[in-house]
Amino acid sequence: MSDMKKSVLTSVRIIAGAAAILLGFQARQRVDLGAIVASNSNVPFSGLVASQSNDVNVPAGDYFYELSQKLKEEYVEPVTDDQKLASGAIRGMIASLDDPDSIFMSKDEFAAYLNARIGKYEGIGADLELVRNGKSGSSDSGSSEADSDMTPEDAMVTVKEIPHLQVMSVVPGGPADKAGVKVGDVVRYVDDHWVVDSGLINKFRIALRKVNNKQMPATELNAMRAEIRSKSEHALLPARAKDKLFLGKSGTVNVVWSRNGKEITTKIERSTCEMPGFSVDGDRILLPMVEGDGGRLANAVKGKSEVTIDLRNSTLGNPQVMRDCLSAVAKPGNYGYFTTKRHDSPTPLEISVGNAHPPKIQLIVDKSTRGPAEVFALALASKGLVRVSDSEMGGDVESQQIVKLPDGSGYTLATSAYQATVSRKALNGAKGTVALQEVRK
Repeated sequence: MSDMKKSVLTSVRIIAGAAAILLGFQARQRVDLGAIVASNSNVPFSGLVASQSNDVNVPAGDYFYELSQKLKEEYVEPVTDDQKLASGAIRGMIASLDDPDSIFMSKDEFAAYLNARIGKYEGIGADLELVRNGKSGSSDSGSSEADSDMTPEDAMVTVKEIPHLQVMSVVPGGPADKAGVKVGDVVRYVDDHWVVDSGLINKFRIALRKVNNKQMPATELNAMRAEIRSKSEHALLPARAKDKLFLGKSGTVNVVWSRNGKEITTKIERSTCEMPGFSVDGDRILLPMVEGDGGRLANAVKGKSEVTIDLRNSTLGNPQVMRDCLSAVAKPGNYGYFTTKRHDSPTPLEISVGNAHPPKIQLIVDKSTRGPAEVFALALASKGLVRVSDSEMGGDVESQQIVKLPDGSGYTLATSAYQATVSRKALNGAKGTVALQEVRK
């Protein structure tokens, strides 16, 4: 067999292997996130096939009812829990949005999430989020293995679908903090299981292109293929890895993190811990933005001409509390809009009852300033009412609804994104007022 023929056959085998691995990862990711993906083929259920046909229109409610009846009547075991069926349907609908900010959570996951929103953490004591490669706020994305020296041709063959798991905040004095975990760290391994991301797959696909163009020997590609196969034998999807780190009040977990291109190995004891709550130290105010902080902030700034507000480690704040806090430190008025990609009109962020004599404000922010806390900072900065520490924020300005279901599970739903009343250029106009990145539309 000629060398050329061997090279072609080798390339074909590698392409097939890579495709199988990648498709397997993507399919498993959808399962872990609860996605129900409809096939284009006919569904072998009488009546249900009509919902995929242009000839007959079956209302969604009837479609769900008929499917639930089919399961009850023909599944091999008795189906008696209607709530379980409904929760499964909701899980699938939320997952089908394919949005990291719209997530279905089991009963245990949702309970831990609600506790974290009021500062009570378990697991390793950190807020972790599934982040798409290239999303604002990502400092060490899962594609880092393939991004260096990437050409336009390389970019065309990269995969961006698989998110990576990144630290958004760390509870001071908690298990992760004691282990040296930092905001921006990306999870690579949990208990010797590789946490799947797109980086290695992208690196492989770029190498494949180079082999086909005779820019790299096939032997190097085979070594890379062997690495992927080896890692996939003990792989963990990001959603499962998050559960292992975010849940649990005891036991040890071994985690390998990626930080600035370097891997850091830690051994962390799970336990309960609490994020510091609202506090006042002279003119310095720590504002986590949880229930009741609006009134506390109003009392803290009363009679003061200048204050410093610390918004670090505020990732899961309450949107209504954010409005209350804005009223405590700003005059009545319009402070921006919440927009969608639908055709409806933007919803203004208006303060009707504010502070007639607000103090001068210095804000301390960093990448752990996200969600309502980041909107609070942007709203004030857009009016020139604050000076902001020279740090970049998290880049998360989406507004979410939080819904609890009867069985204790629940979900978040991204409903809109904040848009300041002025441009980014205007926000960046005064020295010491920036480092405010482009808000997502």
